[in-house]
Amino acid sequence: MRHPAGNAPLRQLSSAFAVVLAALAIAACSTMNLPDAPKTVGVPAKPNPHYKVGAPYKIDDRWYAPKVDEAYDEEGVASWYGDDFHGKLTANGEIFDKRRLSAAHKTLPMPTLVEVQNLENGKRIIVRVNDRGPFKGDRVIDLSHAAATELGFAGEGLARVRVKYLGETDIAGLAPLPGERPPAALANRASQAHSPILASADDGADPLGDLIARAAGPVKARSVGAPKAADIWVELASVEDISAIEHMRFDFTDLGPITVQSGDARGQKMQSLRIGPFIDEAIAVASLSRVKAAGFGGARIVRGAGL
Repeated sequence: MRHPAGNAPLRQLSSAFAVVLAALAIAACSTMNLPDAPKTVGVPAKPNPHYKVGAPYKIDDRWYAPKVDEAYDEEGVASWYGDDFHGKLTANGEIFDKRRLSAAHKTLPMPTLVEVQNLENGKRIIVRVNDRGPFKGDRVIDLSHAAATELGFAGEGLARVRVKYLGETDIAGLAPLPGERPPAALANRASQAHSPILASADDGADPLGDLIARAAGPVKARSVGAPKAADIWVELASVEDISAIEHMRFDFTDLGPITVQSGDARGQKMQSLRIGPFIDEAIAVASLSRVKAAGFGGARIVRGAGL
């Protein structure tokens, strides 16, 4: 069916609009390949904070490889962000609050504590890394508005800084407000630099000793307190003979540190290898699928201290 000649301008305008939309869509798709989504746009239904290292990802044709790096100590340019992302999800599922001392980093685990020193005025603060970025030039860290203000460069926008890794921090915690005492790190760089790849669940000596240190895979050591009833874990395996650990491979380090929790089950002393805890059950279920695909067919979700 032919259209009246009078509609030709309208058809041309519609065609042009469609071309613009297609170009925008292509541009958006070509910018990132991001399993580690930096600064998510849009207001989330609810937060889902979790530990995250993340898989390698690509931004503007450049690849970034997140990893645990307890020796991280780097100088470079710091920037800051605020209003545009206030109240939105960070890369590890927290809610960004421009009034708290937090930061985005390209590769460090989340949440992690780092010390940032403004090399131009000597000021230092401790911030919580819970987001990904910055992806411009030689910038090494993107700080919240509050953090930039504390370091004295919010007005200038950029500053030369030194960033030093301090350790992991509580998943359920919040970035501190200015003036608050900063939280303690869960991992100490000096004591953990040559630690075994697994840690027992108590704070005492590791009962698994050299045996677990020989288990394959670069799994991050971690100590945790007694599990809470509401905690959701993914149990990789429950073994009576801990020598079985020596033959296991742990090739999913981006899901978080692995802990070993001891307990009695069916009258036997068992060792439970776990990832977590997870606040959101949907995340635990997704992690369970990854673990099973890696060869742990008996993996399951457990709650609290149950074995």
